[in-house]
Amino acid sequence: MRQKLQPFLERHVLVNNRHCCCVCQGDGYGKEVLIHHIDGNNSNNIESNLAVLCLVHASMADAGLRQGKLGAGKKLKPDSVRQYKGIWQRKIKLEQQHRRETIPLRAKNQLEILYKFEIHKTKNLILALQDRDKRIKEAFDYFDQLVIEEFISGINIRAILLDAYSDLAFQTIDAKTLPQRLSKSLWGLLLHLVGPDKVRITAKDKKIFSECLRIFETLGEFAGEFGGGTPVLKAVCKEICEFAEIASWYKLAPERKRVLSVFRKIHCACASFEPPGAARNAKKEISDRQAVVRKYWDKAKRIS
Repeated sequence: MRQKLQPFLERHVLVNNRHCCCVCQGDGYGKEVLIHHIDGNNSNNIESNLAVLCLVHASMADAGLRQGKLGAGKKLKPDSVRQYKGIWQRKIKLEQQHRRETIPLRAKNQLEILYKFEIHKTKNLILALQDRDKRIKEAFDYFDQLVIEEFISGINIRAILLDAYSDLAFQTIDAKTLPQRLSKSLWGLLLHLVGPDKVRITAKDKKIFSECLRIFETLGEFAGEFGGGTPVLKAVCKEICEFAEIASWYKLAPERKRVLSVFRKIHCACASFEPPGAARNAKKEISDRQAVVRKYWDKAKRIS
């Protein structure tokens, strides 16, 4: 029976490969990718058997697992995939070491100012767009890519993003797309935390964890009390549960209590919902909203 790839392992593999195909390498940024099982066994989820590939190279790798002429001329054999993976990960490691060593403090400060400008400009673009505009997703994809840049260069990008996310959260009272996409990017700020046996949590990570929960609280209360409703509540509460898992992995007792406190406040906010116009369905809507919150709240309580 196929064993599902655990979310923390999926995150770890994607982050280690910069969300980039190991065959395309530097030319693959921005392409849609998936995690390929090199030996063809979808239950063999050890890290050495997992490679990040774009859709084209994943298809070629699948063909390389088959015997005969199928896909002749367009095959990637398992040994080739392993070799590409090894080369790409070594390149990433060397580049990280090199950039940290060679970027002087003055240049880092200048780059940080540049990133602040670009993030502020992109934040204002998001605020100017209609809630369903597809450019909102593109803007957050750009933000997510910047998180990886921090780990490469050592520039304090996540703190700048948090300021932007805080500003955006206060504009989500009646929005649907924006709070859902923002919730996903908040989780992305701690994407690298896949367990203490693989990644150590820093004081900076803990501070970001706390700030993210504050923003989640705003998003959840707005969705519960105003127009966002159950779709937004599901998206927000789902990501808060991811934070509960991080708190459990790293034995962060105060942070875990804070997660449960955020759920309680969101649940209370749902009771204040007042629908526009006729109020005959108000009780049902409040009940539906609170049921969504309780589902994820109970799940967070069970995480130990």
